[in-house]
Amino acid sequence: MEHILKVRKKNFEPILNGDLTFVIRKVDRVYSVGDRLVLFEVDGQKETGRSLIVLIRCIMHSEDSEGIKEDYCVISIKRSGKNTRTNAGNHPNSVEEAIEYASKIGKSEDCARRFFDYYSMSGWKMKSGLPLSDWHAALRNWMDYSANQRSPEDRNSDQHLELMLPLLLKKTVELAKQKQELVFHDPHIATVLKFYGFDRFDYPFNAFEVKEMVKHYNTSRKLGTGIERMRGPNPYAKGTIKVPNIEEFARILQHKKENKNVHSEQKEPILKM
Repeated sequence: MEHILKVRKKNFEPILNGDLTFVIRKVDRVYSVGDRLVLFEVDGQKETGRSLIVLIRCIMHSEDSEGIKEDYCVISIKRSGKNTRTNAGNHPNSVEEAIEYASKIGKSEDCARRFFDYYSMSGWKMKSGLPLSDWHAALRNWMDYSANQRSPEDRNSDQHLELMLPLLLKKTVELAKQKQELVFHDPHIATVLKFYGFDRFDYPFNAFEVKEMVKHYNTSRKLGTGIERMRGPNPYAKGTIKVPNIEEFARILQHKKENKNVHSEQKEPILKM
């Protein structure tokens, strides 16, 4: 268990240096050997920003010694490694500084303001009660709700991907077993295929899995990563498949639907249907 306690400045420094190896506390909670004490240094009523984690090694109560007052205990402590922290200077001096850094890492002004307001109210401490050690890292990991608000165009694009991407990949895997090499017009499709593997497409995807598949595709496109060529799963196959992008595949399906009764031969079509 972990206990958060305040320690006066004149006692904190000796504990930090290892000269003071015990604390005297009122028995207002259950202390046990092995528990951790998170000690915050205070100067009067104000916290200085320094903290220290120690482990309880031994506990003595009033019944153990005549010199200990009733309802008090003496706790023997041991430093838990080099774990002193300070939040002095580890926060932006103003909301403008937070906004400036947020713009550098691609986060919105609203995100920076919410971040600054939240940690200002908490005294620049984390949920654990420990001081924030690196506000830049905390802001980088802060959720930017404004960035996650998708426009109607983006939502329509995702719905289109959820419909077409699984169909295209499933068809690609079927034909890849007959060919030696795959050439992708859209390299991000190959990234998704490599992530899931050929065997995965022998089974249907549920709605949640399809959304995850689309996320992988969008992430690859955002990062600019992709694979232009891949080897097929059959080492004895010959020939090449040219895999279209999503829009090309949609046009192929539409053309097939309009001409479902018309059969024509093609030498090397882009992804035979």
